[in-house]
Amino acid sequence: MSGPRYDRSKRQDQHLIGFECQACGWVSFPEEKRTCKRCGDAPAEMAEVQLAERGEIQTFVVQQYLPDDIETPQPVAIVDLPQEGEGEPARAYGLLTETDLEEIDVGTEVVARFRELFSDGERPINSFKFSVPREEKA
Repeated sequence: MSGPRYDRSKRQDQHLIGFECQACGWVSFPEEKRTCKRCGDAPAEMAEVQLAERGEIQTFVVQQYLPDDIETPQPVAIVDLPQEGEGEPARAYGLLTETDLEEIDVGTEVVARFRELFSDGERPINSFKFSVPREEKA
């Protein structure tokens, strides 16, 4: 009997945890790397860092042509998530939800939200999605 197709049990799968290279400061998210992508340090000494929930869109694309069972248009973005405290941001890729296309631009502030991506029939597969922050209603 084989294991589950999708294993989302790591702590960083449910929390905004990044891994900072101690040699150069580059931050990996969501996986801890054995080799730093920036400086090539191997084996890289990585330290766990907490990332902020709010970040900034660096680039984005609006996907128009996807398989029929996927809703379009579907905007996706690369977002810089700063560390809580000081340090370089982590770069994350994710879907934009609950956001009008007119609200999306480079430099737009977004907030990370933990959401269900899809279900494999037995369990939901969760990850982070991004949306433009909304004012809380009183």
